[in-house]
Amino acid sequence: MGQMEKIYRHTRANSFGTRARYESSCRNFVEFIDDQFKLKNLKNLHDKHVVAYIKHRQEEGIASKTLKNDLGAIRYMHDMVPNVKYELSDNKILKENFSVSLDKTPAVKGNRAWTQYEYKGMHQLASEVIQRGSKGSETAKDMRDIMTVCRTMGLRVTEAVAMTRSQAEQAIRTGAYQVKGEAKNGKWRQVPLSNAAQKVFEIKLQETPRGGRFFVHPNEKTHAAVNRMEKFLFNNREKVETKEGTELRTWGKYGKTHTNKLTFHGLRYGYVQDRVQEEMKKGFSLEQAALIVTKEVGHERTDVIKVYLGKVVDEQEDV
Repeated sequence: MGQMEKIYRHTRANSFGTRARYESSCRNFVEFIDDQFKLKNLKNLHDKHVVAYIKHRQEEGIASKTLKNDLGAIRYMHDMVPNVKYELSDNKILKENFSVSLDKTPAVKGNRAWTQYEYKGMHQLASEVIQRGSKGSETAKDMRDIMTVCRTMGLRVTEAVAMTRSQAEQAIRTGAYQVKGEAKNGKWRQVPLSNAAQKVFEIKLQETPRGGRFFVHPNEKTHAAVNRMEKFLFNNREKVETKEGTELRTWGKYGKTHTNKLTFHGLRYGYVQDRVQEEMKKGFSLEQAALIVTKEVGHERTDVIKVYLGKVVDEQEDV
């Protein structure tokens, strides 16, 4: 991690935003190869490390576009490492030699939403870990609260984890949560504060000192806290996945069947689907409802909302 940070500390190429995005991608990658391979020197980076990371991210439901951006960041970092032992292959060679597919994926890749039973099941599982007071109980407690915030306010997991006490206090006062620079695209936006999230905030305010963050522990980096949440979900999701949920998230294209696994992104799917239906019940068309909700989740195009809807809304409706 120190080697990677040194590279990005001294590089002046690209814009500030691009450098920040590249560094974030590389942090996740470096943590993965440290955990899985105990790699100590970036000059020993090999195709096998990259391939393992690609497969890991694909199992988490990460889109090919995002993965290609991650690979661009990794290769940029690798180019800055002196005296490397191996050259990293391009995407075409990775596909030929390792059967790794990074082809462009269709816009709608089925539904990723959790069923209510799965959502409650993960809540219950986290509560049981907390009650036992066993290893991982602190992460389970954070997981339970972050799930609530992501599902009922549509936040990305990174946005939820980075939450500060002052943001929560402002949300309780105004009824709207202000997402700031932690947003994926860096654009601020306001999200209606849900009743469930407000209850979480009120409890966390009693536990968190002024100037602190709810879910980032002392001496912990935000990306490390996000990694804790993702590992908890990855290690436990099969325990709560249901037949109904699996069928909901199974989709087909070109004669092939795919099943989306439970991810934090799936909680945003559920939020978008609920909010669009709420607005349509008020008399808005699908297009009007999508325009309202797209601003809440940090997008600018209603086409993105249609991806989140998956098969929930009939394609013949007013799009």
